[in-house]
Amino acid sequence: MKFGFVINEEKDQGFAFTRHAVSIIHAKGGSVILDESYLGTELDGLTGVTIGSYSDCDMLFSLGGDGTFLQTAYAHMSHRIPMIGVNLGSIGFLTEIHKDDFEDAVDRLMAGQYTLEKRSQLDVTLMSEDGTVREHDVCLNDAVVARGANLHVVTLDLLIDHDYVECLSGDGVIISTAMGSTAYCLAAGGPIVKPELDLFMVTPICPHTLHNRSYVVSGDSTMELIIGRFSDPPILSLDGRPNIELRYHDRILLKKSEQPVVVAKLGYENFYQTIRQKIHARGSFYEDGEK
Repeated sequence: MKFGFVINEEKDQGFAFTRHAVSIIHAKGGSVILDESYLGTELDGLTGVTIGSYSDCDMLFSLGGDGTFLQTAYAHMSHRIPMIGVNLGSIGFLTEIHKDDFEDAVDRLMAGQYTLEKRSQLDVTLMSEDGTVREHDVCLNDAVVARGANLHVVTLDLLIDHDYVECLSGDGVIISTAMGSTAYCLAAGGPIVKPELDLFMVTPICPHTLHNRSYVVSGDSTMELIIGRFSDPPILSLDGRPNIELRYHDRILLKKSEQPVVVAKLGYENFYQTIRQKIHARGSFYEDGEK
């Protein structure tokens, strides 16, 4: 079995874990493929490693944290290869494998003891007032419209399925996938949703109103945001990638992407237990071992 590795070098100093992981896979008769970005590194020429294309892999490992997982999914989605994350960070909502369980995970993967699940992505089109497409991209977690450096509110008109819903006034809005419900959406008071569900959430950020609720939208729906007047240009961010500055009367069209991300699941964790345990790591009321 061929495994591709995408490595967060800040979280794997000196490729210490990567070397360990390669040795495990090589000992079990598998191989590791790294793309050309690793040419000239200390991994180039390592026993068990081949420099090549991820399109030749059976599975793509993301070695790092949630950010690494999102970057891997975005950068390599054209290969359409199932991916799975190894948590080398702190929380790791998106990464199923703890580094101490890596050998067992490889055994399960090589034995075919896993399932494949699709994760919906958002298709995002940014258009000028005259209809010119300024940007078109996808995101796996969320699309965020937020106020700029000035502390004044940003005003947005929200439409769902071409019907006007309301004017949002505040710090902005988060359009989240089910997979992204445990990210910024959660911090802004949005619902916790199992990642395999086919739906989206619209969650205001610090709204200047008595209404502060998320809209839960069908995966077949379309959403639209129209930028109102502002004192400082607001921004659009897709999965935390570089910000796009917005203009007055820009329109942002959002819908389900035709290309989902396919993830491998080994069944290590129950979703709701995982949420409680990982929220605890950030200061939950419950102590370890309780309830």
